[in-house]
Amino acid sequence: MLSVTSKILKTLANRRLLNNQTISRQTFDDFTVARFTTCISLMKRTRSASKALSAEERKLDDSDELKTKSKNMKQHSLIEKKKVKNQVLSNATETLKSHDQNLEQKQANKLNFKSLRDRNKKDNAEFQPNISHPPKNKLRAMVDLKMMKEELKQLEDPPLTPWEKEICSNRLPYSFFDCPCEELAQNLLGKILVRCLENGTILKGRIVETEGYLGIIDKASHTYQNKVTPRNIPMYMLPGTIYVYMTYGMYHCFNISSQESGAHVLIKAVEPMLGLDYMELLRNMQIKQNKKEKEIVKNVRNFKKYELCNSPTKICTTFVIDEDSFNKKKIYECNDLWIESDPHVKSTTIVAANSNDSNNNKQKVWRYYVLGSSSVSHKDIKSEKYAYTI
Repeated sequence: MLSVTSKILKTLANRRLLNNQTISRQTFDDFTVARFTTCISLMKRTRSASKALSAEERKLDDSDELKTKSKNMKQHSLIEKKKVKNQVLSNATETLKSHDQNLEQKQANKLNFKSLRDRNKKDNAEFQPNISHPPKNKLRAMVDLKMMKEELKQLEDPPLTPWEKEICSNRLPYSFFDCPCEELAQNLLGKILVRCLENGTILKGRIVETEGYLGIIDKASHTYQNKVTPRNIPMYMLPGTIYVYMTYGMYHCFNISSQESGAHVLIKAVEPMLGLDYMELLRNMQIKQNKKEKEIVKNVRNFKKYELCNSPTKICTTFVIDEDSFNKKKIYECNDLWIESDPHVKSTTIVAANSNDSNNNKQKVWRYYVLGSSSVSHKDIKSEKYAYTI
C-alpha cells in the first residue's frame, strides 16, 4: 500500500512540476512579447524623434546657409562699393593732376607770353610815341561787333602800306571767280596778272589767251569722270583756287578753279606790260644741279616782247609761279600773286577758237583769245570772223 501511495504522490508531484513549468513558460513568453512590443514602440518613437530632430537640424542648417550667403552677399556688395569708390577717387585724383598740369602749362605759357611781350615793348620803345595811358578804373567804350567783323574781313589779307593799297586797289574779288568755267575763261581775257616778288619787284601782264577744262565731262581734264588724285585736289576746292601742276617733269602750268566741281581755266598766254627786263632775266635763268638755286645760262638770249609769255610754261617761268609757293592758295587773298581789272579798258574783242589739244573734241569750243594780240600761242583765222566783244 505504501508503495502505491508513494507512486501516486510522485506522479502528482511530477504533474505539479510540469504544470508549474508550463505556467512559467507561458508567463515568460508573455513577458518577452510585452517586452518586445515595448522595445519596438520605443524604437519607433526614437526613430520619429530622430527624424524630427534631423528635419529641425536641416532647417537650422538651411537657415544658417542662407544667413551665411546673405552675409557673403553683403560683404561682396560692400567690397564692390569700396572698389567703385576707390576708382572714382583715383579718377578724380587723375583729373585733378591733369588739371593742375594744364594750369601749370598755362601759367608757364602766360609767363612766356609776358616775357615776349615785355621784350617786344622794350624793342619797340624807341619807335613808340610817349602817350599817356588812361587809368585802369576808367570805363571802356562799347564795341560794335558788326563793324569789328567787317574790319576783320578786310584784314584777312590786307595791304600793309599805302603803296600796296594802291597796287591792290583793282584786285578782283571772290565773286568774279564764282561763275561757270566757260564764262570765267572769257571774263579773264583783258585782265591783268600781277606778281609781287620777294625783292619788291612788280611784274604785270595782260591775259590774252585762256582755255577752259570742264572737269568731269572733259577728256583732257585731270578730273575726267570724277578722278581724284593728290595733285588735282585744288580743282575741287572753292572758285578762285590756284592750281599749279608740273608737266614734263620740269615745267609748271598755272590754272584757276571755277564754279563747277573739278573744272578750271588754264592761263595760256600773257602780254607783258611791266618789268620786261626782269622777265627777260628770269627767262635766262636755269636751275642748278642741286635743284634749289638758280643761275644764269651760259648762252644768254634776247627775247622779243611777244615771246616772253606766249605759253603756259613761259608764264610760270617769267612770273616765278611754282607749285610749292602758290598751289591751293586763293588768288583773291594772296599778296604775292593776284589778278586785277584794267580801269582804262572797258571792253575786249575775243575769239572763240577750237582747242589745239589733240585730246579735245574739235567740234566743241573751249579756247578763247584776244583779237589782234601778238602773244597768242595759236590763232584760228576762220573763227576770227565771228569775234565778239565782252
